[in-house]
Amino acid sequence: MNIIVDNVIFSLQESGGISVYWHHLVKQLIDDNQFEVSYIEGKNADRNIFNNKISYDSCMLIETNSVPVLGRYLNFELPRFNELSIFHSSYYRISKNPNHVNITTIHDFTYENFNSGIRLYVHRNQKKKAILSSDGIICISENTKRDLLKFIPEAIDKNIEVIPNGVNDIFKKVPIEEFHDLDIGFEAFSYILYIGDRSSTYKNFNAAVETAKLVKKPLAIVGGGIPTEKELAMLNVELAESKFRHFDNIDSSKLNILYNFAYCLLYPSIYEGFGIPPIEAQKAGCPVVAFNASSVPEVVGDGAILVSQNTPEAFCFAVLSLKKENFRERLINKGYKNADSYSWKSTYLKTVAFYFDVMNQKNALLKNSNV
Repeated sequence: MNIIVDNVIFSLQESGGISVYWHHLVKQLIDDNQFEVSYIEGKNADRNIFNNKISYDSCMLIETNSVPVLGRYLNFELPRFNELSIFHSSYYRISKNPNHVNITTIHDFTYENFNSGIRLYVHRNQKKKAILSSDGIICISENTKRDLLKFIPEAIDKNIEVIPNGVNDIFKKVPIEEFHDLDIGFEAFSYILYIGDRSSTYKNFNAAVETAKLVKKPLAIVGGGIPTEKELAMLNVELAESKFRHFDNIDSSKLNILYNFAYCLLYPSIYEGFGIPPIEAQKAGCPVVAFNASSVPEVVGDGAILVSQNTPEAFCFAVLSLKKENFRERLINKGYKNADSYSWKSTYLKTVAFYFDVMNQKNALLKNSNV
């Protein structure tokens, strides 16, 4: 089977959840000798930290004439192979060639829920066109599938498959010596961990800061870019300089150490298409406190404390409940069990099975149309 992967996401971001997903999928496709993999790559893709971990030596690069800025929105004519071929874009583009089987992965409906104006209009139109032009649609959670049918009800007759994200095997328990070697500035099990974007209001970063202040624990902040002057001023007022530290562009092994020795991961986001950090935390033996909304309950199972009220006081109560040693250990063990059900290998195998399913359906339609 010929598979064309459109790496446009690697040009749109230097890192991020979609890049993690795409990296694992593409790498496994290349390593799987049953496929002939070709790829499309745009400007600045070499800046993506996950793309740089993939070797394309055995793959064919397909040149395109996309305009650098507008190319993310444009579909294109691609070379035909002698047989039907899978075309899977990392971010809402399709191939117009009739012998290409278009696959689209939907990660979330953040734009539709939290944006307005021209940005929403452009994104929504591109997304809807890609979805309705696709032969097969992958949703990364049941919640994302519900959102799909809510925002684009015309997709009800599409071939839709829910295939959850995986989790990297690098997340696991490690000895205390690795924590001391990292020297993060806090004592083991003393700090609350926050991971992700801080500028988007739905990520609820301010609630994490207020919670850390209430429980009187330092806050370790991972990712989201270098803090702005406004953020630093707020953090210094709320927590004092010695009570927070920001980590940017750390690798997975260092992140694993931060998970291992955190008092808990606080994940107050009010909307996620999936939410990988809670699964990573569970796999590393870190208790998870999260907001009870969107896909999070589906993903974490019974291995997390789910908070139903979006207030610092409610998060504070949940975090303080982890002082009960027996409860903490039970929660960690439930987290281990839940995390074991997620792997990138499983995600890959289910995706490949879906490719074959959609390909077979396309073949059947073509045969019927020629009768």
